[in-house]
Amino acid sequence: MTQQFKKEENKASIYRVKLGIKLKEIRLEKGFSIKDIIDMTSISKSSILKIEKGEAKNIDNYVEYAKAVEYPLENLVDFKIKLEPLNQLSIERKEATKLTAKIRKHIVNTAFLIDGKTIAEIRNELIRINQIDSKVKSTDIAGVMRNLADDDVIKKEKLGNKNLYLKI
Repeated sequence: MTQQFKKEENKASIYRVKLGIKLKEIRLEKGFSIKDIIDMTSISKSSILKIEKGEAKNIDNYVEYAKAVEYPLENLVDFKIKLEPLNQLSIERKEATKLTAKIRKHIVNTAFLIDGKTIAEIRNELIRINQIDSKVKSTDIAGVMRNLADDDVIKKEKLGNKNLYLKI
């Protein structure tokens, strides 16, 4: 196990421990026994004990337990969890997400792709409406369009040796 993975696992387990303690606290406040939680959730006794210690890994069990004791999971803000990823995206990936957002807004979410367009046509349109600089490469746009097609946001068809992108 890598050092980074251990560090990430420890952070995650801190949140599980805090959540487990909170769920047990609420269970006791409401006068529920472990058997009551088992009956309400169908979670095994050993899993309930693991949840309360923060040792359970299955998030679904924490959710079911929380529902049983009527603990709204939006209260997880009580744990002061920083809403930031463990690893930051590279500058290149951040720029790519900006390009994706522009393509979604000005190309995908409009009628532009109804008749199908090539990468060159998409690039020219983005330049025409001042959404990208002429330095943005067709390959960058093609990467975004491939990802959108893989995500079934748009449709990709072959047109000779080029790809044609269409609105679904």
